[in-house]
Amino acid sequence: MYLFWFLAEERIILQFANRCFMKYTLLSFLFILVFFEHAAGQNFRYRISANGSLFLTEIGSTEINTRFNDIIYADSEKFKPEIKAGAEAEFLMPIRDKLEMGLEFKYNELAGKTETAPLYNFFLTRFNPLSDTYRYPNESLIYSTKILSVLATSRFYLLPADDETSLFLKTSAGVSFVGTDFTFLKPEYRVEYGVGVLYSRGTRNSEYPKKAAFNGGIGLGTIIEFSNKISFYADVNSSFIYSDIVNGVPNYAYIQQGEEASLKKTNSLAMIAQISIGIIYSDTTVNKLIRNNTRRLQKIFR
Repeated sequence: MYLFWFLAEERIILQFANRCFMKYTLLSFLFILVFFEHAAGQNFRYRISANGSLFLTEIGSTEINTRFNDIIYADSEKFKPEIKAGAEAEFLMPIRDKLEMGLEFKYNELAGKTETAPLYNFFLTRFNPLSDTYRYPNESLIYSTKILSVLATSRFYLLPADDETSLFLKTSAGVSFVGTDFTFLKPEYRVEYGVGVLYSRGTRNSEYPKKAAFNGGIGLGTIIEFSNKISFYADVNSSFIYSDIVNGVPNYAYIQQGEEASLKKTNSLAMIAQISIGIIYSDTTVNKLIRNNTRRLQKIFR
């Protein structure tokens, strides 16, 4: 009895936290901008960017395939990724010579489709909504994944290409909230088999909140200063998200113990690629900003 009460309370808390994150992220970001602008004057810079991202692969072999090779369809293929647009906002602060740090709020959208579905272990579990008479679909399938992230970032400026252009190495780490829908590509199959989605989490089709996961990334980029206040920003990076549902389908490993066989839920590290293009606003140039902040930090720690 106490266990059921605890699980119910935990789900309510997660749902509440998820709603708060989505509703108040923008307000929190605006508050941070206003607070730090008032507190530190010209020490911060602000970035707004559009991004495009796609799912690459799940790293490792956390999902062990079943031995039911007789029901794997010929010509079946994994999902072909599609590039989708997202957005991100960040405030930045130079810490020392060539080093800049920031806080980034990011939204990514990922999608993919497959014309002939392979047999995912998910279809062998009790969570498969299809009936036993039609348990293994071979129709076209799609997924749509939305990811909200809060990340601490750092940039190390490798070298100035010229007076206006700088190249940097970017790293990031933080938490992502992953939501996905996985279903038939053609709506008529959803009607025929009586399912809206095959699997869903963290969307309006699910009662469960988005799944929280660690997010770490690395990339390269450039900043081109148009003026003392406006700079062009671009980067290319890879992110590693510890969640099995980034590609829409939850992972289950096939476990064989003697004559007994079972499917066990497993997690995995998903790799996505992303390109970002945006604008940075500041009241001074990168080099001048670094010198100003270095002087301020020296005064603080004397």
